[in-house]
Amino acid sequence: MKETLRHREAFDYYYALGDKRTLQSVANKFTVSRQSVDKWKRTFNWQERTEIRDIENGKKLEAKTDKAIVNSRADYRALIKKVVKEFEARLKLGKIRISKAEDLSIMAKLDLLMMGESTERGELKILDAKQKLISKINRITSRGTESEDTE
Repeated sequence: MKETLRHREAFDYYYALGDKRTLQSVANKFTVSRQSVDKWKRTFNWQERTEIRDIENGKKLEAKTDKAIVNSRADYRALIKKVVKEFEARLKLGKIRISKAEDLSIMAKLDLLMMGESTERGELKILDAKQKLISKINRITSRGTESEDTE
């Protein structure tokens, strides 16, 4: 059987139903029997096509989300830089007296975080420990596969 425009429209309708997806709904919409829709589903690989489309849509959504996050970070970083420059200018003019260096420290840490950098030494220790653990696991698992290969 060759897939026609009607079959593709039926699949698109089936896909669009989402969580309420049933063959009977498609049969009702296209005024055919449920058995006909079941045959279309098997013949034209609707299950696989649904999974592929879900993956494609997920990738598109992920890309949009990633882009939005990158843009937000860039906006925040620009704002932080502006605030820091203003702070620096007012400091040079003597309009601001530093009573707490903590305020500038917070801005610097926020800028580092926006760049994806570590702001505390503790984070570096955790990353180092994680790397050591991964290395140990890799050594142990490679020993296991070496002994299996020699057997």
